Amino acid sequence: MVTIKEELLSAIPALHICKAEYEQKPLPTLIFWHGFSSGKEHNLHVAFRLAKKDIRVILPEAIHHGERNQGLTEKQRLLEFWSIVLKSLKETEMIRNELEEKNLVQEERLFVGGTSMGGILTCGALTAFPWIKGGIVLMGNPAWEVFARKQITRLEQQGALPLSEEDVEKQVQKLIEYDLSQNEQTLGDRPLFFWHGRDDEEVPYDESYAFYEKIKEYRKEDASLVYQLDPSAGHKVSRDGIIAMTDWVADYI
Repeated sequence: MVTIKEELLSAIPALHICKAEYEQKPLPTLIFWHGFSSGKEHNLHVAFRLAKKDIRVILPEAIHHGERNQGLTEKQRLLEFWSIVLKSLKETEMIRNELEEKNLVQEERLFVGGTSMGGILTCGALTAFPWIKGGIVLMGNPAWEVFARKQITRLEQQGALPLSEEDVEKQVQKLIEYDLSQNEQTLGDRPLFFWHGRDDEEVPYDESYAFYEKIKEYRKEDASLVYQLDPSAGHKVSRDGIIAMTDWVADYI
């Protein structure tokens, strides 16, 4: 039987999903982050499939979302996008440390993944943390600087950017150290699964696919590096994509 428990991990609200008999035993573990304006419970279908494969899944709640929502409007939350990502990056390590202290991670077999904002976060986490053994990027983007500058352009066009040019540039510079596309050597040979819809307009696939093609040049025979591009999908992961991803995780975690 698969159990779902609400927990606080390093004071971060999270859902903890695994088979009941393994609740206090070490397991391969995935920390999986939700997307922007979403919430941890929206990825329970992913967690259930993985728990059935004897994998522990932690679904954290990002700041300004779900039960951590502090009353921001959608526009205010959008302006906090990168601060949310950076805070979640730090919280990923905090969650991992608590899981390790409780001896819940089997032989350091820990992956990080997420959808949309969570996928973007995953790319930064792979850049920052060598202890992550593999990543899942669903509708994400490893090119943080490029993506941030496109966001800024859109906000400027809407007249919704309450920052000076100097302040904007300072914020962008903080992102570069976590930009996987500019720090590709940090990935090494770790397993990495991408899924994207070709018609995604919110987070277009171009940068993630270009990164994959670049990495594939020197990992040609590596079956653990996967990019699935759905020709008929937009900004929503298909059922086939979820099945392929969970099967891949079970193979490589």
